[in-house]
Amino acid sequence: MRLTRRRVATAAATVGIGGIAGCLGGDAGETAGASTDGATARSSFFVFGDLTAQVAGDAATTELLVPVGQHGHGWEPGPRIREDVRGADLFVHGMPGFQPWVDAITRDLAADGAGVTTVDASDGVDLLAVDSGRGHEREETHDGHDDEEPHDHGAGADPHFWMDPLRVMDAVENVRRGLVAVDGGNAAAYAENADALRTRLDGLHDRIASTVAGGSTRTVLVAGHNAHRYLADRYGLDVVSLTDASPDDRPTARDVERARRLVDERGLQYVCADPLESQRAAEQLVAETDAEAVLPLTAMPGLTDEWDADDWGYVDVMERVNLPTLRRVLDA
Repeated sequence: MRLTRRRVATAAATVGIGGIAGCLGGDAGETAGASTDGATARSSFFVFGDLTAQVAGDAATTELLVPVGQHGHGWEPGPRIREDVRGADLFVHGMPGFQPWVDAITRDLAADGAGVTTVDASDGVDLLAVDSGRGHEREETHDGHDDEEPHDHGAGADPHFWMDPLRVMDAVENVRRGLVAVDGGNAAAYAENADALRTRLDGLHDRIASTVAGGSTRTVLVAGHNAHRYLADRYGLDVVSLTDASPDDRPTARDVERARRLVDERGLQYVCADPLESQRAAEQLVAETDAEAVLPLTAMPGLTDEWDADDWGYVDVMERVNLPTLRRVLDA
C-alpha cells in the first residue's frame, strides 16, 4: 500500500519494538493481540512511512503524519496528531532526538499507559557517530582549536542511515516485526512484502555501486547539511557538506569560501542541493565559481508535491533523483 495524497496527514516517533503498555518479548510473530481486521500504522517521517507502506501492502492501513512539502526534521505537530498516534496500532519513528516532538509524544503515551506499539526504524542499524564530516579542513582559531562545534543530532548518532540501501534492509525487518506484533494473522503477507522490498533495495545498491565504480571522480559537494555520510561510507565517496548533521545549521561566509576553494581545486562541475531545502548557497557557488549547475541530491527530509503526485517512495526517489545526479557529478 503506497502513501498516496489521501493518506498523508501530519507526524510522530520512539525506540526498538515495544508496546507503550509493555515491551514485546521474543520474536514479534509470537506476540498475542494481533488484529483480525488489519492494523493501522502511522509514521513520523517520509522514509519510515514508505517502508511501512511497502511492507504492509494491502494487509494494513498506513499513514504518514507529516504533510506534503514539510521538512520532517523541523515540523511540529498540533494536538490532533497526538490523538492520531493514540489511535494507531503501530507507530514507526526514528531514534531519540531525531524528531524531538516525537520523544515528547511517546513519553506522554508511556505515562498514560496507551496501548500503542512503537518501532524505532533505526534499531540494530550500524549507525555512524555524529561528525562534521565535511570532507575538507575546518578553520582553526589562533590557539589551534576548531572555531565551530559539531551540532549534536540524533542522540550522538547520525540519523540519516537511509542514504545506504543496505542499512535500510535492517529497518525493513524492524517494520516487519512491528506489523507482525500487532497483526500476526497477516505475518505471511508482511514477510512476502518485506522480501520484495529487500530485493528492490539490493538492486538499488547494485546500481549505485556500479555508478560509483564507473565514475572518474569521487567528490560530491553538497550545499546543505551533512546528511550523506552513509552514502559516502558505503560507496567510498568523498561527500563534502557546507554544514554539520543538523538541518538547522546555516552555512557561514567561511563555509561558502571553503566550498569555493574546493570547487576551484578539484575542478568540480556541479554543486548539489536538496530540493526540500534552500538553494541559496548552491546558487551562490555556481555564480561565483566555474561550476556549471545545481543538481538535486536529497536525503528525503520530506515529500514534495511532485513526488507525491507521481506516487514515489524511497526507492523511486533514490533511483530517479539521486542516481541521475550521481552519474553526472561522478562523470559515470
